Amino acid sequence: MQRSAGLGTRRAVRVIFHHHLPRYASQKSSPPPPPSPQNALKQNPRKLPWVLASVMGGVIAFYAANLYVAATQPCQNAQIADLSQQKDVVARYDETADSFDSDVGFSEWLMGVNKNRRQLARMCHGHVLEVSCGTGRNLGYYDYKESGRVESLTFVDISPQMIQVCKRKWMALFQSTRASVKHGMSIRFLPASALGPMPLAPTEPPRKYDTIIQTMGLCSTPSPVELLENMVKYLDTSNPDSKILLLEHGRSYQDWLNRILDNSAEKHAEIHGCWFNRDIGALVAHAAANTGLEVVRERRRHFGTTWLFELRPKGSSAETTSASQVQSEQPEKEQQMPAKRWFGFSDTSKED
Repeated sequence: MQRSAGLGTRRAVRVIFHHHLPRYASQKSSPPPPPSPQNALKQNPRKLPWVLASVMGGVIAFYAANLYVAATQPCQNAQIADLSQQKDVVARYDETADSFDSDVGFSEWLMGVNKNRRQLARMCHGHVLEVSCGTGRNLGYYDYKESGRVESLTFVDISPQMIQVCKRKWMALFQSTRASVKHGMSIRFLPASALGPMPLAPTEPPRKYDTIIQTMGLCSTPSPVELLENMVKYLDTSNPDSKILLLEHGRSYQDWLNRILDNSAEKHAEIHGCWFNRDIGALVAHAAANTGLEVVRERRRHFGTTWLFELRPKGSSAETTSASQVQSEQPEKEQQMPAKRWFGFSDTSKED
């Protein structure tokens, strides 16, 4: 009996083993799934800077390659910088008025153009005329407070759509600055071509302006010299402190960059309404010679593509400015000239 019991026990064990062993033996072990990129970065955060650096390196390499190709490509139209070869594209602004600020806002901030706008606007005094005002990108920089130097502001632009955006922008700004605006300040927004008749200053009787300012306007008109000459007609040249202030963009002092500008100028003009490959310095000098003004301040940034000017009646004493000592971005050949400092940048005009 004991033997039979022992055999039964072993048989039972064998049966149990027989029924369970194949179940476990049939299962195959599989490797764990790979972690997702997000989880991998979380598990090893040290990889994140390397990943970002790799992405940025790829972007920079791609940009550099395209820049090299564009810079070495020969100019397809050698006459494209000639004004006679550039069609009138000023009507383009009627279509882009509502989107203009968003189109140029980031690039101007990145390149420091807003700082240049502020600097020029702060130099304005008396009765001020802004020509080719566009959407009013200088509006918030004028010194129109109760103790400010600005007595009135007149904005003109050939595009009625641009003027409407400028006016709406001022109304929004005025709601937040109403208490600080100078009492009795006259601010006008008028559609008008800077090549034709423009309003005089809002005085009794009406007279010419103490300051005329234009930013990014010579690139958009088919007649830049004539436009500057017409601006001078509205400047009170009997006032030794009167001035014309310009912020423009145009040709560089680097040949490789000029090739890029020339090759892309036509397409850029069709899209944005401006010719950014013009020799702004030559145009301003030509107009100054024809009108009896002189360039008392000139400086260039961004490889010479950004131009800033101050023009005054000949013989007037240019006001001195206290400038911070910041290194200028000027070509070597320009730095060889005697230089003063104006808002931290070299002044290429000669000493009196």
